[in-house]
Amino acid sequence: MFKENKGLILAGLVTCLPVFSFAQNLIQIKLQDLQVRQKRLIKAHRAVTNRDDQDSIEFRLFALRDEYQVLLSKNPDNVAVLVTYGLFLVEIDQRDDSLKLLLKADALEPEHPQVKNQLGNFMIEEANFAMALPYYLDAIALAPKEPLYHYQLGNLLFHFKRQFIEEEVFTEDHLHSQIFNSFKQAAVLGKDNLAFQYRYAEAFYDYPKADLKEALKEWQRIEGLTDLERDKQMTRLHQANLQLMLGNKELAKVILEKVRDPFLDPNKEILLEKLKEE
Repeated sequence: MFKENKGLILAGLVTCLPVFSFAQNLIQIKLQDLQVRQKRLIKAHRAVTNRDDQDSIEFRLFALRDEYQVLLSKNPDNVAVLVTYGLFLVEIDQRDDSLKLLLKADALEPEHPQVKNQLGNFMIEEANFAMALPYYLDAIALAPKEPLYHYQLGNLLFHFKRQFIEEEVFTEDHLHSQIFNSFKQAAVLGKDNLAFQYRYAEAFYDYPKADLKEALKEWQRIEGLTDLERDKQMTRLHQANLQLMLGNKELAKVILEKVRDPFLDPNKEILLEKLKEE
C-alpha cells in the first residue's frame, strides 16, 4: 500500500514476579492502544479519496509503525508484540518485514491460528501452494470454529487443484470433497457473511457428487438474505440454471421472467438459449 520515503535468591524471585507481571500488563496496554489507533487510521485511509488526506493518514501510519518498532526493540522476543506488529505491517503492505516477524513468532510460540493463516497467505502470494496447505490446516486445528480459515483452505485447494492432483497430495475425488466441505464449513460457521454463503452455493457446480436440489435451496436461501435487488435477481439466475439442470424447464422460464436488471441480460440470454435448445 505504501512506500516509505525514508542477598536471598528466593526473596529476589518473589519481589521480581509482580514487576514482571506489571511489565507484561504495560505491554498489553500499549499494544491495545496501538491497535485502536491502527484500526481507526486504516479505516480512514480506505474511506478517503483525496490524495492530500491519504498522504496525511499515511504519515500518521508510518509514525505508528515507528512506535511499534520502539516497542519491539525493547521486547524482541515478546510474541504478542511480534504478532501484532507483524499483522500491522501486512496492512501497510510491508510484507517482507511482516513475514520475518511472523515466522519468528511462529517459531517461539506455534499456537497462534492468526499467524498460521497469514503465513499461509504469504505462501500463496509466492504461489507456494505446498507450503500454504500445512499453515492453513494448522490454523483450522487451532481455531476450528473460525469460518475464515475454512474459506481460505477452500480457495487454496480450488485454485491449485491441478497441482495438488498432479503431485498426488490428494486424489481427485478426495480433493473435490475437501473443497466442497471447506466452503460448507465456512458458510455454516459464518452465517452472517454473505461472501461465504455465495461461495458455498457456487461450490455445488464444481462438486461432481453435489445434490442439485440442495444447491437450489441454498440459492433460494441467499435470495432471502440479501437486501439488494440486483443481488436477488442474480440468485434467480442461479435458481433458473439449476431448474434447467434438474429438467424443470417451465419453472426455469418462470424464474427468468423475474430477472429484469439490464446488467444481468448477458447471463439471462445464455439461459434463454438453453431453454430453446431443450
